[in-house]
Amino acid sequence: MKPEKVHHGEIGIKSQYFSRALTVNLALFDTEVDDYQANVVDSGPGALRGYLANIDQVEVKGLEADLEWKPTDSFSAYFSAAWNDGKYVSFANAPCPLELAGGPAVCDLSGRPLPALSDRAATLGAEYRHNRNLFGRPGQWFFGFDASYRSEWYSDASVSQYGLIDGYGLLNLRAGFRSNGPWEFTVWTRNALDKDYLQFVSIQSGNSGLVIGTPGDPRTFGITAKARF
Repeated sequence: MKPEKVHHGEIGIKSQYFSRALTVNLALFDTEVDDYQANVVDSGPGALRGYLANIDQVEVKGLEADLEWKPTDSFSAYFSAAWNDGKYVSFANAPCPLELAGGPAVCDLSGRPLPALSDRAATLGAEYRHNRNLFGRPGQWFFGFDASYRSEWYSDASVSQYGLIDGYGLLNLRAGFRSNGPWEFTVWTRNALDKDYLQFVSIQSGNSGLVIGTPGDPRTFGITAKARF
């Protein structure tokens, strides 16, 4: 197994506006990795095994943007987004995807999308805080949300159509009270819209036809209490 060799270039800007109430960071990047290490599956006859292999070269290039807005002490918000173009630059002796089972022993995946990478991803969130007493104790009530989205992506190194996970968006909500003393409590819900989505898809070694998916958590509610001593 050869070590990875990474060549990375980046150019961007970090800036603040409106008396530092708004922070804007932008970056363009290009990353090339020689001898990229990845888990692949041997699709040869009777060979039910996965292994760690070197891939000749992969490349990821794109744009990242991060914004943070804090106009007052009572309100803050953030937004981040990424546009990615990732691909196998050279992967000539690759395992074939499941849909080609029974065909060639190896496939050339050069130029195909890089797995585990969405070409678009974004997060957005905000929190409002209000100074108020609770049971005579000073502190802050707060209300906030966090939303995220990622476009479709391949979960398997062979970039099989059966390992393609659809894009999805998630929404988390929270509200609670932070005392000026040692304690805090939060009422929260994750996946508030009860979105059905997959976190990961795995194709059984040897292209036997078995595809295993790991679903994401359904809508979940909870209460968190913290105390500092």
